[in-house]
This record gives sequence, C-alpha cells and structure tokens, in this order.
Amino acid sequence: MSFDIDQVVKDMASAASKSAKQEVAGIREYADSILENEKESLKELGEARIKGEITDKVFDREIAREKKVVQAELLTIQLMTDAAAQRAANAAIDVFIKAVKAAI
Repeated sequence: MSFDIDQVVKDMASAASKSAKQEVAGIREYADSILENEKESLKELGEARIKGEITDKVFDREIAREKKVVQAELLTIQLMTDAAAQRAANAAIDVFIKAVKAAI
C-alpha cells in the first residue's frame, strides 16, 4: 500500500473541517439562545430609558449587570470552542493513523 502524504493531509483537513462545521452549528445555536434569553430584559431596559423611567445612572448600572450575565454565558462558548478544536484535531489525527496503518 502506498502512503501519499499530500492526499493524507488533504483528507486530514477534510475530516477536521467536517468536525468543525458540525461544532460551529451547535455553538451558533447556543449563542443565539443566550441572546434570545436576554432579549426581554434588554427590551424592557431600553424602553425604560427611552421613556425616561430610569436615569442614565440606573441604565448604565443595569447595562453593566446585563453585560456580566452575557459574558458569563459566553464563557461556556469558550469551553465549547476548545472542545470543538480538540475533536477536530482528533478527527485529523485519526485519518493520519488510519492512512499509516493502511500503508503497512
């Protein structure tokens, strides 16, 4: 059996890309759900400020709180991204290992 490193690298890239695309869809859905969950709070906050029901000081304080909430949720995405990168790397390396074993 032959071992064509150019083809193996192409296959590795394909496997990593396929894995990453699947992961990205899940991450995008999670990010969308974070913002969707915050939508009503943000709407109420914006409307309250526009109507003059709260001051700039209260608005700024509430925005800072909302930012912390979203930031905490987005930290989960960082973990998801790290895991996705690991799975993509594993997929690429698995292709390499199989190619080497097939060539033996």
